[in-house]
Amino acid sequence: MQIKRLLDDRVVFAGDKVFDAQGRSYAFVEHSRGELVVAAEDGRPTCFKPEALGCYVIHVNGTDRGPAKERLRDYWEG
Repeated sequence: MQIKRLLDDRVVFAGDKVFDAQGRSYAFVEHSRGELVVAAEDGRPTCFKPEALGCYVIHVNGTDRGPAKERLRDYWEG
């Protein structure tokens, strides 16, 4: 799973700064149960929906890569 910014489509990592609509900054901590857990400037954790911080979630499934490679190999060999 990846968290990305809407503004520049960059991946968000732990410790990166994210901003709410009022311009307050938070440090990204983790993704939990559909929400982003962030730390406010005073260090206390707070939860937001990804959209409230200008982010979105991508579910990356690595298990699809194996079958995709097989299909591609069959296409070029066939």
